[in-house]
Amino acid sequence: MPEITDFQTTEEGRQYERDIMLVLQGEKKDYPSYFGGMKVASGNEFPVFSPIDPSIRFGIFQEPEEGIMVEAVSAAVKAFETWSKVPVDERVKYFEMALKVFQARRSYYAAAVTVSSGMVREDALQEVDRLIEVVTKAIEDVKALGRKRPVGVWAVLSAHNSPFASPVSYAVMAMLAGNTVVMCPSKYCPTPVYMFYELMEKYGLPDGVLNLVVDRKDKSTEELANDMRVMGIAATGSGERLEDLMFLQVDDELKFINEIKGMNPAIVYRPSDMKAAVRDVLSSAFSYSGQKLFSCSKVIVTADDQKKFMEVLTEQMKDLKIADPVDDTTFSGPLIGEVAAKRFNELSMEVMPFIVAKASPIIDAPGKNYVSPIAVSGLDEDNELNYMDSGLPILNIRVVDSLDSAFLELQDSECGLSAGLFSKDPKVIDRFKKEVEDKLLYINTSSRTLAPVVETDIGMFVN
Repeated sequence: MPEITDFQTTEEGRQYERDIMLVLQGEKKDYPSYFGGMKVASGNEFPVFSPIDPSIRFGIFQEPEEGIMVEAVSAAVKAFETWSKVPVDERVKYFEMALKVFQARRSYYAAAVTVSSGMVREDALQEVDRLIEVVTKAIEDVKALGRKRPVGVWAVLSAHNSPFASPVSYAVMAMLAGNTVVMCPSKYCPTPVYMFYELMEKYGLPDGVLNLVVDRKDKSTEELANDMRVMGIAATGSGERLEDLMFLQVDDELKFINEIKGMNPAIVYRPSDMKAAVRDVLSSAFSYSGQKLFSCSKVIVTADDQKKFMEVLTEQMKDLKIADPVDDTTFSGPLIGEVAAKRFNELSMEVMPFIVAKASPIIDAPGKNYVSPIAVSGLDEDNELNYMDSGLPILNIRVVDSLDSAFLELQDSECGLSAGLFSKDPKVIDRFKKEVEDKLLYINTSSRTLAPVVETDIGMFVN
């Protein structure tokens, strides 16, 4: 069973649990669209609930009216005229104050991430820690940009896969560099981004530098991305609205940061410890219910390793505990929403003859979003799960006859941001490093160790 840190025995864990209660007891309020310093309500309201329990409601959000995204970009364009001329030292002060708050309230922000997304403590804390790391680096690096000029308006589009670290980090880097930003976060867990907006508003960030619109129907994403006044896009997460960005007609000069989740596949080839390798594979595949940016949905095993791998996998999957993510013994919590749970159940029925292992049934789940992860093997060659990521807790085991075939299978995947290897053979490790071109590689460790926000060079936000 993947190792679970016992937070209850530490002061950090006790503080986290107190902060969970603060989040749950927080004021339920209306969340408008924000642009140009204005709070804009459309009258078309929708509630957002926690994936942990449908009885937990954050408040009422506003479905943007037609044209609101255009107005948000207009506000950002107007603000850019003055913000781009603000001296670096003055820009830095706003984000130094925000950074101090992130550091001082690390546990509270992690609790908010857990309640809004369903992440267990380890992953929620990683979200906050990564944000602190990236903002710290950006503040240190921004002065080195010299006379390079900001590009203008940046769109930051994000999903539930990294609801805090990725969108806030990219927004901060863009603004530090002198750009203005329009954020469009996940409709399932927008609260962490709203918390960031309200923090920057509290510290007096000039109107229009940061703008925020959440769209339940996802209609505004294409409108924002296709606005020719937008000079850069940072897209992070999974789902159709982000994947469709690859097919949009955009200007060749548009700067684009692509942090779209893929299969993050891994090869298992003669590992030194099969139990440890399987433990890391399961952690890679099923932490945050397969929804993390680096969640592995495909593992490639040679025929020589197949029997032992399957035996260990079947045994370890029985011990995975899927439950309330606040519980310190929980390995993974719920899916982000009922739509994802329905899709998982449909796929599970389709691949039922190929299921080779399954986590234990879930008892007394507080909602419909809790599902038992599955591992499948022997799918038909044309099955989409062989090549495309589902963003769900489904691990596809591909058995091949040789190491060369394993590398070919790895290439025949929607890899995404990373690829992994579990092997004791130094020659194989060296080959993996040389031949695999993914942004990040994980070797004899879980992809769970990889942090969101791949691009941390603030130079990407200037010309």
